Amino acid sequence: MTIVLMYHALYKGNDTSRIDAEDLPYAVSEETFVAHLDAMQKQRVGLLGDTNSPHETQGKRVGAVASSVPETTSPDIVITFDDGHVSNFDIAMPLLAERGLQAYLFVTSDFVGKRSHFCSAAQLKEMAKAGMIIGSHGVTHRFFDDLSDAEAERELVQSRDQLSEQCGTLVQSISFPGGRYTQKTLEICRKTGYGQLFGSGLGSVKEADLTALQPLNRVAIRRSTSLTEFNKMISVDPLYFTTEKTKQRGKLLIKRILGNRLYHGLYKSISAR
Repeated sequence: MTIVLMYHALYKGNDTSRIDAEDLPYAVSEETFVAHLDAMQKQRVGLLGDTNSPHETQGKRVGAVASSVPETTSPDIVITFDDGHVSNFDIAMPLLAERGLQAYLFVTSDFVGKRSHFCSAAQLKEMAKAGMIIGSHGVTHRFFDDLSDAEAERELVQSRDQLSEQCGTLVQSISFPGGRYTQKTLEICRKTGYGQLFGSGLGSVKEADLTALQPLNRVAIRRSTSLTEFNKMISVDPLYFTTEKTKQRGKLLIKRILGNRLYHGLYKSISAR
């Protein structure tokens, strides 16, 4: 059983000037991120493998010396980042590299070299060389369940091709913006060469999930996430996950009632306060 952690941007000290107001709820301080890495010390942290992915399933404990013989069981914890914020490069990557760890970095390709405080193509390439796995987060960050089939395919192919060229490795994984997609989106993903799909559904990942069509579950890390709560996440505390799944079902119901545009507008309004 594996827990896939979903981070976004990081910041140093109390300086959140590089992070837009609507993104602050999911921004985590460097100090907090280090505390999270320390909390993972007794668990294996690594990548997930599946039958369509070139990456071997592997995991190692934080700070462990790399072995010449790869482990063949799924890791306890997988680290992912969404959007492609520059802090993935200048804060997260050094901390991961000094511990010999890898992470998935899901990048919105239209943000590369264009949006302020987001990664450049050169930074993506450097992270890929350092062992980080660059994946797609779409082209525009539009929600896939708002797109036509043709628009979805265009986003999937364009982001795959652009990011593959920029980072120098074939992009074969994706996380869906807002965790939103349709069954048709999943079919198009497989058709266009994506071997690993990550969503925002709350829960753990079992071996059988690695070859299923449905996106893999993840656990969102928020600015408000306490270390106590984080420890419950990575220890797969049953009560914690039962409670949080109930909350998530409530949010999904509100999304269905309001629709993506109104729900996201409300989220941005609350986040900016």
